[in-house]
Amino acid sequence: MARRITPVVPPLHAEVVPAAARASALAALAALTETARRHLGDPDLFHRPRYRLKMHHRHLARMTDEQVTAQVAEAAENRAEAGLLAVHSVRAERAEHPRRRPCFTPDALAELHGMLVTADPSIPGAGGFRRATARVTWPDGRRFVIAVGAGEELRDHMRRWYEWGIRTTSPPLDAAALSMVRLLTIHPFPDANGRTARLLAECDLVAAGLMPGLMLDIEGWIEHHRAEHDKAVVAAAEGLWTVWGELFARTVTDTARHRTATIEAYGALIDEAADHAGRDAATSAVLACFRSSPAVSAAWLRERVPHDPEPVLERLLAEGVLAPHPRLPGALVHPGSLAILDTPYGDLFA
Repeated sequence: MARRITPVVPPLHAEVVPAAARASALAALAALTETARRHLGDPDLFHRPRYRLKMHHRHLARMTDEQVTAQVAEAAENRAEAGLLAVHSVRAERAEHPRRRPCFTPDALAELHGMLVTADPSIPGAGGFRRATARVTWPDGRRFVIAVGAGEELRDHMRRWYEWGIRTTSPPLDAAALSMVRLLTIHPFPDANGRTARLLAECDLVAAGLMPGLMLDIEGWIEHHRAEHDKAVVAAAEGLWTVWGELFARTVTDTARHRTATIEAYGALIDEAADHAGRDAATSAVLACFRSSPAVSAAWLRERVPHDPEPVLERLLAEGVLAPHPRLPGALVHPGSLAILDTPYGDLFA
């Protein structure tokens, strides 16, 4: 027997994050913001969604391993581009309407969803709102059916989600939490509801000035706490909103601390590389660019440094300070940087 998941419909002023959890999350975000200011040039260039290695194998039967690998890489790049487009959009909306919380219209959100799933080999179709009843099955076999039907009922809930989003007076952390869980309980898309809701939650935090860019590994946190996360979503659907609020705040706290440690380790790596490579102006200018992007190319550098970067790159490659990027042809990285930046949530603190 499947349980019904009803949508979360909070009042405009709702507060669902307990005081202690709120204080921890805000302190962790402030520390992350300061660390990014000290170590990074453009935090947006460090936004790299994780490769999604869990595939729906029923969609991959006719694909070779090489084709799957290529499409996974393409899908990851599409997700990165979609994420940056989303955060640039909310910043622009905030600048145009500084007193209003940015929120995607339903049609804009459907378009963003299409971008997020483009080239994903495990998701057929072009994205957009679902056209059938949504059902969810947990790993333990428990089944749930989303109460919001497809068609006009779904669009009505999405219009109400948007209206709440631009009118809410909830504190920013609570608004991000409630918008995310409301979207999860409406479940507007056939697939990728989670990655869409997580992206929007991060955009909310950026728009509120709580962090400088899309920097949290919320997906990694949920992978480590899947059962707890899913139970909190169900609890919220049943009216226990503070259960979700506490979990959301803890997710933000843990992932902000994780990312702070990651950026500090990355900054130390680049500092060490600069000390090893010498302090001439051309070398310093090239290595400084790694604070804006963990991967660079000669063409990209030519627009950003006053000297021809080719001789510097050749020397740094010969000395082992830089190495070819394993997945991006023509790009260069510090050989130890990807191990730091790709460290999954939890492993950094093991």
